Amino acid sequence: MERRHDIDWLRVIAIILVLYFHTAMIFTAEWDWHIKNDELSYLWLEFNFWLSRFRMPLLFFISGYGTYLALRKRSPWRYLKERHNRLMVPLIFAMIVIVPPQVFFERLFNGATMSYASFWPTIFEMKPYPEGNLSWHHMWFVLYLFIYSAILLPVFLWLRKDKVKNYLNQLIEKHSWISYVLLIMPTVLIYVTFTVYTNRTNALIGDWGWMTYWGSFFLAGYFAGIIPAMWKRIESDTRNLGGLALLSTIILNYFRWNRIELEGISETLYLILLAVSGWLWLLSMLSLGKRYLNKPHPILAYANRAIYPFYILHQTIIIIIGYYIVTLVDEGILAKYLFVSTISFILSVAGYEYFIRPFRIMRFLFGVKELPKKEKQKDFTKLEERAEFKAA
Repeated sequence: MERRHDIDWLRVIAIILVLYFHTAMIFTAEWDWHIKNDELSYLWLEFNFWLSRFRMPLLFFISGYGTYLALRKRSPWRYLKERHNRLMVPLIFAMIVIVPPQVFFERLFNGATMSYASFWPTIFEMKPYPEGNLSWHHMWFVLYLFIYSAILLPVFLWLRKDKVKNYLNQLIEKHSWISYVLLIMPTVLIYVTFTVYTNRTNALIGDWGWMTYWGSFFLAGYFAGIIPAMWKRIESDTRNLGGLALLSTIILNYFRWNRIELEGISETLYLILLAVSGWLWLLSMLSLGKRYLNKPHPILAYANRAIYPFYILHQTIIIIIGYYIVTLVDEGILAKYLFVSTISFILSVAGYEYFIRPFRIMRFLFGVKELPKKEKQKDFTKLEERAEFKAA
């Protein structure tokens, strides 16, 4: 089975962008977050608005594609067991160890006076955030992935049947433009008829509109896995997809920046464009990735294993560093942003390298997949060769 290095690269890039998105939330005007700088910026709002078009859709799409790859080599039971170990174990661990400091520093930021030793036991009162201190915060993404992996499994098993796959591939080979209809249409319908009328909470209960919306990208990722013919059309349309994505953002911002009030059909068209814009940016990223990133690299081999712990750690580090940096009244927003994002990036990588990677129990708690024995031997042989080369 061909290794899709571009998908690996895009996954790494998307999660790194999450770090810069969350750092920008400290300084973004209008959008609320756990801690906020006194001085806020509408330019950071525009940066995050643009990232929000494709950031999470890309992650869910890639996760859906990864599910397709996983089910090719695993039985349904083994697949669910692995999903549990790689998703639910890190989620529970994070809710007890990684996320509580985020809530603690948010409480301090809002004026609470307490020690961490007196705060931490309160999470076991099982009172959900924001009223209580028990939360999964950014780990909602991991929880949703597990739920999609479980409840959509019967659909995945049906789609992977040879009869279904052959029909879909023949359909796309004859009419490649249908690729975009099959990918985009479900998301647009869900967004316009359901999602926009609900509040996004990331809390599972009461978040059905957004949970359904994100799930459509997850399903689309799996769908793209079983239809290789679809990738030919996506790769061939790099220029058009990029241009249309840029045009969609320009049109959206024309209405946003001029504060044009919309109602009726015009409002519906605007909402459709919001959903389509997300897909255009996503497809543009996939097209560019397939064309330019489908190649291995030593950095990618390392990043593939480091990026999941990086995701788990990054927001806690951002909030802790940000809590102290926002109090610096003599520093500008750009300096604060660069400092918080850079230090958070370094500490997230260092956390994996020095506290997770060397210890098997930590790798298990952070969902790092163990290398097969053959690959471990290859890595060991490479280290020996490097050592011999240096000695020579």
